[in-house]
Amino acid sequence: MIRIDNAAIREAEAPHERELIGAPMSVSDIMTRTLITLSPNQSMADAASLLNQYAFRHFLVVEAGGKLAGVISDRDILRAHAVKSGWHSHPVSEFMTAKPSTVTEDVSLSVAADLMVAKRINCLPVVDACGLVSGIVTSTDLLKTYRQVQRSIERNAHL
Repeated sequence: MIRIDNAAIREAEAPHERELIGAPMSVSDIMTRTLITLSPNQSMADAASLLNQYAFRHFLVVEAGGKLAGVISDRDILRAHAVKSGWHSHPVSEFMTAKPSTVTEDVSLSVAADLMVAKRINCLPVVDACGLVSGIVTSTDLLKTYRQVQRSIERNAHL
């Protein structure tokens, strides 16, 4: 008699389930790799200009060597405008979130989503083992993926 436990069955079915719904499963599947970044010494005016030009909500702040310095968000820019006279001439390093939570490309989407919910954040910089920036994953990316998965499930339910 051969005994196979439920965990072994789930493990064997996992790739098949992924094929059925066509779902990206890790951060590397949905992250944005082509980034527009700021350096820590660029002005808040530069950040505001990029925000208006590209309509992004987050920009990664990256040091010359490619290491992550922080994240500047649309909220940070609004806060700077509200609290500091001459805010536009100050460097982004004064208003950015330094040492933000990060993930690596192999992190599952559920872990990334859990981290965003727990930390009440809307983006996660993606870094390699050396701390070099390789991309960003946002709450919008996760919602688009959820929508894709949900539609696939609904289509497959009607087959």
